[in-house]
Amino acid sequence: MNNAKRLCFLAAPHPAALAAVLAALCLTAGGLLFASNHALAAAPAAAAPAAAAAPAAASAPPPEAGASAGIGAGLEGSAPAGAPPPAEEQPLIPVPAPQAKPAVQGPVLPDRTLMLLGELEILDIPLAQIPNYRDSMRDMISGLASYARTRDSKFMVATHGGFDLLAWSRREFDLEEVKRDPLARVPPDTILPVGMPIRVYVQQLNGIILNGQFCARLRVPRDDLQAMTKLGLKFLSIELCRDEATASSAQQAAIQAGVVAHVDPDRESTFSTLPSGRPSPENPGNVEALGLARNMLVMLDNTAYPSREEWLAALQATNYDVLVTDAFYKGNQSLTKDEVHKLKFKQIGARRLVLARLNVGYAEDERFYWKREWRVGEPSWIQGFSQEEPGVYSVEYWNPAWKAIVGKYFAGIMDLGFDGVVLDGVEAYRRWEFRTPIDPTETARSVRGAAAPTPP
Repeated sequence: MNNAKRLCFLAAPHPAALAAVLAALCLTAGGLLFASNHALAAAPAAAAPAAAAAPAAASAPPPEAGASAGIGAGLEGSAPAGAPPPAEEQPLIPVPAPQAKPAVQGPVLPDRTLMLLGELEILDIPLAQIPNYRDSMRDMISGLASYARTRDSKFMVATHGGFDLLAWSRREFDLEEVKRDPLARVPPDTILPVGMPIRVYVQQLNGIILNGQFCARLRVPRDDLQAMTKLGLKFLSIELCRDEATASSAQQAAIQAGVVAHVDPDRESTFSTLPSGRPSPENPGNVEALGLARNMLVMLDNTAYPSREEWLAALQATNYDVLVTDAFYKGNQSLTKDEVHKLKFKQIGARRLVLARLNVGYAEDERFYWKREWRVGEPSWIQGFSQEEPGVYSVEYWNPAWKAIVGKYFAGIMDLGFDGVVLDGVEAYRRWEFRTPIDPTETARSVRGAAAPTPP
């Protein structure tokens, strides 16, 4: 699988809503089913309160933040003994039948749109019923982070991408205006302005990994980075550059900006090989927090290694401060707790951070949770597949069945002793926003925002 492309897939809840999320977490019976010998065996996890929300109506939109079923809803052991198996969830978004035309003609899509997102059909949903897809993603991430804090206060949660989730967007503002009762008198100071940081959500994260901040044309403005840094976020970056000279310049720019970067002179990198040479800047000290890190290695594709032992030996023979990798060898052979522990030390013996990647916005058919009979529409929350990325499927990420899978995966990563997790696929909301434009010009804005930075 092309991990370079896969990486590019990557209103906070009120206090009461956050409490509801915490109460709904029911990762009670062992977290993720991890195993190193292809057979999946239950791994112990900390118990959490069990509570499951009633299933949503078949045609209902995804739940708003704080109102959805818990991350662990639907796990084994959460249903009463002898209870019949739950019926399969129906699609939570009314999807037109194949070849069906929307009742209202959607905007004409430019060729660039089709190239980026494929032949997606505009969903015919009344404006007042269009869900806040960004908030549903914030809700999932916040629930995972809250669960992690209850088990281990030092466990780190970072996202790959998702900078736009940190603040209230123009689309969210407009959507609230559409849904507001026109006869209601609303005090101006109760309306969240565009660009306001969602502080409750921001405080759940330890860091964000950006794409091409220093060797690509599309970049997060420096002022925006500084504003979020003041709220406690640590920024890292993946730089896939066009050549050695550009990579060297990007490395220096990252050092000056205080951003920890993985720099690769191959912009088509698949994160499958170790960089030549030593980390830059090299750091002989112990690193037990993102704020102490000075360099980073992202290595996700280990299929080139004939054995897991050779792959792990290659990682152990490096001196990088932060290692972002996969919890599995070749997609379905889980690491062991002892193997993860050994990765936590650089070649020189100093401590480093080891983070596991977890895709929360897309399903991957090489993963342990995938069932052979699954396909688009079966189960119903699998909504589409990527034509450019074989084995990757778009899902209703707010669906309780998918959230239960993610919850197991997340708990299993914690069980293995990783220092933290990098949540990938967090920008999956763009696909759904694209399919439900509020106005014809929004599609173009959405596509520009979804485009992956291209090195010059």
